[in-house]
Amino acid sequence: MAFDLYDQKVRCKIVHFVCYPDIMYKSGILDVAFRTLMQPLHNGLADAYKAFCADDKLHFKIVYNTQVIPKPEVLLVLDSSFNPPHWGHHALIEKGLRLYDGRSTQVLLLLAVNNADKAAAPASFDKRMEMMCLMADLLHKNGSAVSVGITDYAKYVDKDIILRKHYKDARTISFLVGFDTIVRIFAPKYYYPRLPSEALESFMASTELCCLTREGNHNLEEQMKYSSDISNGVYEPNIPKSWGAKIHMMENDKIFESISSSAIRKAIAEGQTSEKLSKLLPLPIVDYILSSKDQMF
Repeated sequence: MAFDLYDQKVRCKIVHFVCYPDIMYKSGILDVAFRTLMQPLHNGLADAYKAFCADDKLHFKIVYNTQVIPKPEVLLVLDSSFNPPHWGHHALIEKGLRLYDGRSTQVLLLLAVNNADKAAAPASFDKRMEMMCLMADLLHKNGSAVSVGITDYAKYVDKDIILRKHYKDARTISFLVGFDTIVRIFAPKYYYPRLPSEALESFMASTELCCLTREGNHNLEEQMKYSSDISNGVYEPNIPKSWGAKIHMMENDKIFESISSSAIRKAIAEGQTSEKLSKLLPLPIVDYILSSKDQMF
């Protein structure tokens, strides 16, 4: 059962804030209202996180639902550090939803509290979860069923196993990733002395990957033909040809392709205005960060 984050009255007020931020600004009550409304959310998620860490047998937990689809055709999973959640995450989810248009889809925002590559700093996990809930509400406003969950598994293959136990009725599990992440998923160093084709055989047998292009070491053309290159055997024996059909490449929008959490943290540290930050991440998350009593970044 999902953790009850706040009562219905508080939830309605927060959703009103997410939907009508301009009204909140013009009314002159933004700072007081936002701090008041977020306090129950903070206490609830902090307790949920502590309880999760204290239970050695628990490896996955749903901490928030906007809506639950009993038997989704697709479980669309965005597994990220959410440090903080931004418009790039939002765009990736929206593109994934369009890819599976016409099929009932449950979106899961998943935070791994153990990460194979990234440390926990600077934002604490409970605060990241709070921002993920704000992102979930924003997506739900657009008609999506969204859940927020946490796991202590670092590798995708382990996350996939635990998610299949929880979402037994989901026909397809599809992970949303950026190109840098899909390169890491198939990197041989994580599976040595086994080949990725051996270590990920069960994972790729029943899982799909939706990959969004990103600025980086690989140009757009290289990224967009990644799945076809796999299908043509370019990456064998590490990546089998058959996996190419399970990887869906999606071209990023120009305005989002350079957005990264690290760049946002830098902008916040430099004191960028709320208006400028809102071009990088949703306004409710901007206001949550700027109104936080503790310096998050």
